[in-house]
Amino acid sequence: MSDVSDSRVRLLKTVFVVYYHADFAQGKQFLLDFGLTGTEPYVYIARQGESVNAFGGAAYVVESRELEKAHTQFGATALHSINGPGAGEQATLTDPLGNPTHLIWGWQEMKAQSLNLERLTVNYEYQKPRKGRFQRFKPGPAPAHRWGHYGVTYTEGTYESKYNWYTTTLTLAHSEFPANPHQPTNVAHTSFEVHHYDIQHLGHDYLTPNGYKICWRVGRHDLNSQVFDYWFDPSEIMLEHYADGDLVNIETPIAHVPAGPQALSVWGPPVPPVF
Repeated sequence: MSDVSDSRVRLLKTVFVVYYHADFAQGKQFLLDFGLTGTEPYVYIARQGESVNAFGGAAYVVESRELEKAHTQFGATALHSINGPGAGEQATLTDPLGNPTHLIWGWQEMKAQSLNLERLTVNYEYQKPRKGRFQRFKPGPAPAHRWGHYGVTYTEGTYESKYNWYTTTLTLAHSEFPANPHQPTNVAHTSFEVHHYDIQHLGHDYLTPNGYKICWRVGRHDLNSQVFDYWFDPSEIMLEHYADGDLVNIETPIAHVPAGPQALSVWGPPVPPVF
């Protein structure tokens, strides 16, 4: 249930992102090879753009009362029915720099499909819990569960208003503050969670021979800890597979670190110029 003492819009979980593609047809094939799947009716909405790519916002599930709160207290659009798989209702907020935040209630999730993705049992040098059992994997796309985060950069002087909007309008909190004052305003990438590292690397090997453009090969972030693998789709939209990310709460200490190679990667290839 919602905390009635909290005036912010309470978010329950992430559901989908929206992108406008300069090359819609090739973008569709990339997304299939990227492995988007899950129990949500959809996790990615691809639309034909004009001549450039554009971020169309990210969506979160909320309780029904939060839709009305978003409309009356924070100026969200009026409620409207979702015409698509899962149905439900939607209202949309807009952040100070024009990025939409979609709030969803009442849509019907699909029955989870069994992908036979087992939890790994790892043998260490002095502990060998996996006895007489084998690690066997099948080549193919890495099934992506749902989007976990999207990375946003801002020009100097706009960060404060953006940060204040997200933390006073929505129930979002921070765990790290990487600082780089020279980035342009942009939604840099969207990241999708996969089951574990081996599945992630199988997905990498599946995308590689298909001629897609790699952005940053497999490595592990220092901040958030996850194993990453960044790709460009044919329209130069950056998407990430990640596995084994941190789980934090309000009691987790906040880190303040300078943005740079040491903050971005603890192992892996050199940080690409786009970062």
